[in-house]
Amino acid sequence: MLHSSQKENQDRICSNPKCKELGIYPAPKSRDQLREYLYFCINCIRDFNKSWNYFEGLNEKELEVEIRKSVTWDRPSWKFGTKNINYDFEKAFNKFENQKYKRNKRLLDKKLENALKILGLSHDTSIKEVKKKYKLLAKKWHPDVQNDNKSKINKDKFINITNAYKIILESFKTTAKI
Repeated sequence: MLHSSQKENQDRICSNPKCKELGIYPAPKSRDQLREYLYFCINCIRDFNKSWNYFEGLNEKELEVEIRKSVTWDRPSWKFGTKNINYDFEKAFNKFENQKYKRNKRLLDKKLENALKILGLSHDTSIKEVKKKYKLLAKKWHPDVQNDNKSKINKDKFINITNAYKIILESFKTTAKI
């Protein structure tokens, strides 16, 4: 006994206009019509499969989007660590009404405040700005660049800048920042 879809396939002629064989092998019409099918005979489906390229006609950006979607099985995704840990609790239970948790604010302790001061930055600075400022100061105060007799002071200044940079980077790792 044949399955109903097999019965339907028995009446189809191959979708290749040059062929008159039975078309029992389904193939998608296009990348935009994956659930609509053309039906081919065994020889024509082999030719179709050899020439089928799902990504044909996509530019680099569209191809990147397709690859990213396939990594997450076409499910929605978002970056890790983009919310404050209490954000969902506040949203769900509304228990922290008197505390304003803004996603772009980090809790500042003394070390972090000092590190920001050393680099001349504010608490709402982005990671890109931190890296840019560090590169600028590191080039300026690097001991190999300084050619004066204050090399010990310059070396200490460079070490302080580097340590401050490490503290700020660590704060970005432990708290969310968008």
